[in-house]
Amino acid sequence: MTFTPVIAGVAQYTGSRQASKPLDPLALMTLTSGAAVEDSGCAKLLEAIDAVFVANIVSWTYADICSLLGQSLGIKSKDNRYSSIGGNTPQKFVNEAALAIETGKARAVLITGAEAAYAVRRADKGQVSLGWPPKTEPLYYSDEEKPGFTDTEAVYEVFAPTLAYAYLENALRAAKNRSLANHEKLMGKICGQLSKIASQNPYSWDKTPRTAEEITSPGPQNRMVCYPYTMRMSANIHVDQSASIIMTSRQLADELGIAASKLVFPTGGATLENIWFVTQRPTLHDAPALKEAARLALEQSGTRIDEIAFFDFYSCFPWAVEAAWDALLLSEDDPRPISLTGGLPYFGGPGSNYTLHAICAAAEKIRANPEQKALVTALGWYNTKWSAGVYGAKPGRHPFAEVNTGPVQQQLLKHTLPEPEPEPEGALKIETYAIVHDSTGLPQRATVMGRLENGRRALARVKGDPGFFSELEKKELVGAVGNVSHDKEGGLNWLELTN
Repeated sequence: MTFTPVIAGVAQYTGSRQASKPLDPLALMTLTSGAAVEDSGCAKLLEAIDAVFVANIVSWTYADICSLLGQSLGIKSKDNRYSSIGGNTPQKFVNEAALAIETGKARAVLITGAEAAYAVRRADKGQVSLGWPPKTEPLYYSDEEKPGFTDTEAVYEVFAPTLAYAYLENALRAAKNRSLANHEKLMGKICGQLSKIASQNPYSWDKTPRTAEEITSPGPQNRMVCYPYTMRMSANIHVDQSASIIMTSRQLADELGIAASKLVFPTGGATLENIWFVTQRPTLHDAPALKEAARLALEQSGTRIDEIAFFDFYSCFPWAVEAAWDALLLSEDDPRPISLTGGLPYFGGPGSNYTLHAICAAAEKIRANPEQKALVTALGWYNTKWSAGVYGAKPGRHPFAEVNTGPVQQQLLKHTLPEPEPEPEGALKIETYAIVHDSTGLPQRATVMGRLENGRRALARVKGDPGFFSELEKKELVGAVGNVSHDKEGGLNWLELTN
């Protein structure tokens, strides 16, 4: 027998900045998991949960968080999954849970996650005493735990999200042939929309509505972090937030007496990866894995893109929204909202669990407007792991068991480049760049990624001082050529610009 997966209960929680006893992630997840059961209107749904999926937690770690959560809720789970790091995790878990429910391998699945990084930072400053359980290293991950960057990339700080996405942002601007000023306006437009949505969301961490100019203009309260990103363009993990959803089958929901008006259907979903390491991708500005994941999700759902009423585009940085527009062939002036929450810089970016908040918001929207559908995109690492999901008030056209991403995934990895040249010499044409600022907002160093005359890619630092780097921020560096050389003593490649 084939079962039809549904979301039956959802819940979100955002802690107080002034809490005298802030909750640890386990307590946050216990709270929202219980609230999700309550939201379903059926206490017996808790007894049916036989799988617990938890998104990776950065702010506090536990040896076996799934078992601890099960014990706190009285759940007897036969399938515990704790993810590696990745913002695509919640949507990936929904896709996996839907398949497990559809094939009868699970009766009901709890998907949850939480971060309490703001509380941890308060404790580090001596502002509050936590009294939480001791940190312990996780015993397992349900998926492969591997680094998001190579050793060479780490030398040039590609492990830092602000730098990695600055590379993508500058590459995209150049690919679109936009001026620096026009692209700044576009980033401000995106972030201004997000801020407005967040200001109206009761669960948002930052409800202050900010204009595009306030967001893009550097200043004492909004320093430049890594050109072209200011602080207010960047995801904020320093939040205390949790979200949970409970998935089951429509058949069991009917048997338990859960109201049909509570049920929201995951009608399509797919998870794909781009070429894993940034420096080995033939192009740096686009997101082919997102394009294909969204296509597969829409096809499975039987939904056209013009039938989607609202989106939640992953929004760690403006680039992720721009990439979604391109992947879905949408205009930058599309009137539909780009977020259901307000995005990671303003609503809050609780680590790997942000998108679960978006899915909760999508479910609530669909309950209130059953004729409408939602599309959610979710991103992990550095344009590396993408998941997409379509939601509605009716089942999709095709079951999850019929989705085969294998051939598409193989095609996406087909043109992987060799690792960058470790000790390059000669002319280097810049493909993209980033300019890192210090805690005062002063530019400190510039790094570039480019191609040598033999076609090989290389990374390098740019020779110069803060004044020189400030001047570079007024120019388009993509396409510029310089002479690169390797400093054996310092272990770095250095670029001297020649034009």
